[in-house]
Amino acid sequence: MTLSLITLLKVMAILAVVVGIYLFLEEQIEFTMQARKAKGLGDVGKRPSILRKITGANFEDQLIEALLMINSSLKAGRNLDQAFELVAVSTPAPLCNEFRTLVQERRLGVPMVDALGNLAKRVPSPDLRLAINATIFQQDTGGNLEDLYKQIVVTVAERKRIMGKIIAGTAHARISGNLIGALPLICAGLVFLWNPSYLLPLIDNPFGQLILIASLLASILGLFFINRMTSGIMPDPEDQMAVTNDPKRKAGRWWLIRPLLKILASMNERLGGGLIDRIREELRYLLGAAGSPADLSVNEVLGLQEVSALVFTLGIAFFLQPLKYGLLGVVLLLVLLPIGFYLPRLYLTHLIRRRQQNIEYELPYTIDLLSLSIEAGLDLIGGMQKIVEKSRPTDIVVEFQMFLSDIKFGKSLEEALTEMAERVQVLSFFTFVSSLIQAQRLGAEIGPTLRAQAEQMRYQRMIQAEERVNQLPVKLLIPLVFFVFPSIFVWLIGPSLIYMLRSFPSVVTP
Repeated sequence: MTLSLITLLKVMAILAVVVGIYLFLEEQIEFTMQARKAKGLGDVGKRPSILRKITGANFEDQLIEALLMINSSLKAGRNLDQAFELVAVSTPAPLCNEFRTLVQERRLGVPMVDALGNLAKRVPSPDLRLAINATIFQQDTGGNLEDLYKQIVVTVAERKRIMGKIIAGTAHARISGNLIGALPLICAGLVFLWNPSYLLPLIDNPFGQLILIASLLASILGLFFINRMTSGIMPDPEDQMAVTNDPKRKAGRWWLIRPLLKILASMNERLGGGLIDRIREELRYLLGAAGSPADLSVNEVLGLQEVSALVFTLGIAFFLQPLKYGLLGVVLLLVLLPIGFYLPRLYLTHLIRRRQQNIEYELPYTIDLLSLSIEAGLDLIGGMQKIVEKSRPTDIVVEFQMFLSDIKFGKSLEEALTEMAERVQVLSFFTFVSSLIQAQRLGAEIGPTLRAQAEQMRYQRMIQAEERVNQLPVKLLIPLVFFVFPSIFVWLIGPSLIYMLRSFPSVVTP
């Protein structure tokens, strides 16, 4: 009886430990998810607060409630300053602290536009910046403030809904993929701690050492691809796009090989012919669609392709030494030469896809700002100019800058819009440009049309987010099958195979 009681207590203790570990891990995962959502908020998102740590409250979570409060105040007949004061006294930290600073600045005589700009600098939140930019637009151009904040609430709520859908959908794939991807390393550590001599056949054998190194690299690559797949669904943060599109930073990239590329570009200028001209035309199109990365010219990219082909072929020749196989090795190098030449184009293709994804994500909000400007009395060019002036250089703002430059150089409105759509190559953007062209031809009112388009684009964007999230489990099979699972087999079965081969007298092992 006593023995059974002791056994029962041991089982209960083990279960208690397991439950405790589970609750701890669940809490840590929740904190990690909150940290991902608050990433980029500066000091506002990082201030230590016991209450916020328990409740999970942060600035982003409180923002929609604050916008609803401002909208209700405006409906009740209050002005914008009184609505901000209500938020400052009726909301908890950290939201109330920032709006109290805004209210104090207004009482000291700071203009509304400057006070809102200071708030955007203190709190680098994309959703807050959206609301601030729209409010600044209204202050500069006029318009119905109540309708504006109603639309802001809808836009911010839709953005949070989509991002929440993506984060929740990728969380399962990210956590499960990382756990499975780390299994080879965990298995290797457990085997080494449990029985270190089990791995000696692989360590003593030169071929086994090479397999161990290859399996370790495969595990790391598998984890890299898993994280890349799960994070690639989300668009780039606004801060990252602003840094990427900064002209000073773009000109300073690739400084190490820039002199070599300039030399090769001057040599490539002398080349001509049907094939070279066709390659140049394709590269010119790809560079425009990619946003002119690092301000590279067409001939510089052509030189980069030549360097890539040479380095790729020499690397294969050095590591694999195919020339010792005679004519077959020479044929292999000749086949690999075009592959190396094509690698920079793959990089450009990746940049184009990321840029298209960012533009597609930003487009509904940008259409809202454009419709607000047009309904306030500005024309299409004036509305785009206002967006460029008040926004950071994100991908879609850079496209608007290029559009305005084309207009200044004498191109017609329809021609400039068509070229902008050709550069972007996004179906929803084609629809947006087509509606603008039709409105210009027919003289129709464009504001309501743009608002309806923005609503439809948000709905389509939600469907696309769900589709990408549902595709993740299938895509994760590729790194798992080709990188992770072979590594597990190497660590678990590799020594056993060598032991088995040594047991056969007819098999000679090194």
